[in-house]
Amino acid sequence: MLGRLREGTAEAERTLAALRRALPPEIAAEAWGAAVRDGTLTVLVRSAAWGTRLRYLAPRFTERLAAELGKPIEQVKVKVRAGRS
Repeated sequence: MLGRLREGTAEAERTLAALRRALPPEIAAEAWGAAVRDGTLTVLVRSAAWGTRLRYLAPRFTERLAAELGKPIEQVKVKVRAGRS
């Protein structure tokens, strides 16, 4: 079980790093969590304003991000959470 948790954490970190490379720096800094599951990219951001900007940019980065991760991305969900500093 611990191994699966470590794998999941490592995968989430890889996804977040790839997402941050695909985004403009000011938005990348506001995303603090990301995961792809069943074709859906879920991104955690610090405020609704940043979430709106990320949703607007989604069509520009999803194909590239999917290719980098080797997973299809059919949908992007943004969740607002007060994240880590």
